[in-house]
Amino acid sequence: MRKVTLARGGALSPYSGLGGAHTSLVQRLKSGLIDGYELASEYEYNVTKNPFSRVWKRWFRGPSNVAKLSKQCDVLHITDQEQAGLVPKAGTSVVTVHDLFHLFPYVRDGIEVGEQHPSFIRKKDLKKVKQGLAKASLLICISKETQKQCEVRFPGIPTAWIPHGIDLNQYNIKTERPSWFKEGVNLVIIGSEEPRKRVEFAVEVCSGMDVTLHKIGAESSEASKQKIMATAATSGCNLNWVGRLEQNEMIAALQHANALLFPSIAEGFGLPPLEAYASGTVALVADAPAHNEIPLQHHILPADDADAWRTAISQLTDESTAVKERAAVYSIENWAKRHQEAYDSLF
Repeated sequence: MRKVTLARGGALSPYSGLGGAHTSLVQRLKSGLIDGYELASEYEYNVTKNPFSRVWKRWFRGPSNVAKLSKQCDVLHITDQEQAGLVPKAGTSVVTVHDLFHLFPYVRDGIEVGEQHPSFIRKKDLKKVKQGLAKASLLICISKETQKQCEVRFPGIPTAWIPHGIDLNQYNIKTERPSWFKEGVNLVIIGSEEPRKRVEFAVEVCSGMDVTLHKIGAESSEASKQKIMATAATSGCNLNWVGRLEQNEMIAALQHANALLFPSIAEGFGLPPLEAYASGTVALVADAPAHNEIPLQHHILPADDADAWRTAISQLTDESTAVKERAAVYSIENWAKRHQEAYDSLF
């Protein structure tokens, strides 16, 4: 049984994307899901408000501690690209790359993706991250788009495509229709109000339609919430601001919704469309990387064609069997097999 140490820098909430991915990997290794591998140890630290302490932990103490731990295991696995500065000079190191937005920012259709103007300290930090990725033994990429980018940006470093895996049974539980659902067509959109998520576009699509759009997810700020609510009110969109839900509440919303709208123009993976499919619900997704790798072809829509989205909404039918079959490609069992193969390639 080979031993794996999982490492990241500052601890994140399991409700966040990167924090949740780290927590899932810890739990899956502990449970023995990846055949032939077990969790040796886990490294992360509490984030402080003191900027000097944060830099010291991130650039010096953290890498030093992780280098020591790497000598006590067969594989050091750093669970997201932002922590690649932890990659030691020696040993077998794997980094999961969720996206490269902040390392190589860009602008699409006037929307900024990634940090366009990082501070001096952040520039130095990003340099350390890139150097870490360039000396890793393997880069695990959660989308084919990210894998392609890694092969261009970090030539010579082996890569493996391992998309997120989900427990399909978790989405097949029996739930009650949410009390806040309205009569008629209920659509959901999940995520923050970050510009690349394009909640405003979903509001535009639903304006004047006889549908209710439910916004799920903790708001980025009260100001962003009020701005979108005002836009919906003036444009004739029936917007219901739900906020953050517990996991089972979100699954209930997905199961009973007519469709999920996912108009984002940039995602490292895009978990909500997969969760919708696992729940038996259609996901209408913008044709942009990397979330356009998940859906059935006819659920992928032109990113800026509001009429195409309205037509798709008006033609919604029950496709529960087809979408659940597609979700099965991303089962936790397939995820575990891919991980085992990736780890095995190191030896």
